[in-house]
Amino acid sequence: MHRSLRLLTAFICSVLLVPSAQAGGLKVSLTERAQWPWPMTTPQAFDVASRAELAVFTEAMADADARNDATGDAASLAKWKERMRQVVVGNFAKARETCAAGALFCEGAVPKDWDALVATSRAGLAKLPAELAPWYAEQKPFHQGYVAELVRLAGLFPKVTSEILPLSPSEQFGLELPDRSFLLTFDDGPTPKGGGTDTLTTQLRAEGIHAAFFLLGNNHEARLKATSVEQLKALYAGMCVGSHGQEHRSHATWSGAVAGMEAFHSKLAQSLPEGQTKLTLFRPPYGQRTPDILQALERGGMKNMLWNIDSQDWHASNSGAKAAGRVLSLMLLWRHGIILFHDIHPKATSALPRIWRETRGSGVSWVDCRSE
Repeated sequence: MHRSLRLLTAFICSVLLVPSAQAGGLKVSLTERAQWPWPMTTPQAFDVASRAELAVFTEAMADADARNDATGDAASLAKWKERMRQVVVGNFAKARETCAAGALFCEGAVPKDWDALVATSRAGLAKLPAELAPWYAEQKPFHQGYVAELVRLAGLFPKVTSEILPLSPSEQFGLELPDRSFLLTFDDGPTPKGGGTDTLTTQLRAEGIHAAFFLLGNNHEARLKATSVEQLKALYAGMCVGSHGQEHRSHATWSGAVAGMEAFHSKLAQSLPEGQTKLTLFRPPYGQRTPDILQALERGGMKNMLWNIDSQDWHASNSGAKAAGRVLSLMLLWRHGIILFHDIHPKATSALPRIWRETRGSGVSWVDCRSE
């Protein structure tokens, strides 16, 4: 009896409650992206790398379509597939704007639809220069795995909500940002004094970057008891503070979610950093929410902020180098968006310096959270 109960609990956790993170055996796709041979020190160089990543993703998605092995909600899968195809076709067109004669993936007309993009991608990948062979060998399995991640989430939706599709037009995912614009966000803090939150806020201020931190009620309470309201405000100076809920549990299945949110928000509003007069941002744990949650946020003058680029820095098999490689690959694929890290895990502190270093001069801009 006890064994059956444990098996049932494990099934619920891995399949229903935590589709995008924190499920113990969940496989995520990782890469160090160490084999790309050219620096991205200009917008043109960024676009060359972007076209290449888009082509490999397109190939991986087209191959998955041909296998037709996706399972789950057919309507959600179809909706995600159409949305993703539009994103990739549009991004490839953006990446073609800086094409020069003879440049990689610049032959022929700009693909106007998915089928044309698939043909262009396959043709370009079939004649890659020899110096890109190691890069392709590294990135092809990454994009195959990444497609599988997205397909899995789409098949679970809407029974299990996540960042894969919107529930409301008012939700933010990052696609509303300008091309080459990215917002850094961090979940689950604050850490105890001297931990990841302190290190990251110091790093960000040194870079002149204003990121959004989504605080968890239990961790906020613990840090506040150990320090003071004034010290907490100073910790997040120059940053934006948002809510991640009172407890790290699915707000789609927790009957006390709205009450917990509202109680925590009244406390959190008392420790906002200087310059932030109001609590406006919320991010549900695991990205799981319901229309009732969104309505409660609207009543409180808040908006739901999700993400489209997940570092997967929580996963045990990840590292700082792989988190950086994954995020750089996805920045080149998505070309704009909201990036998810966690300040309670140490990988962001080593991943971010590489991301900043490799994108300097590339035309990438880091969005000021205070303007969102």
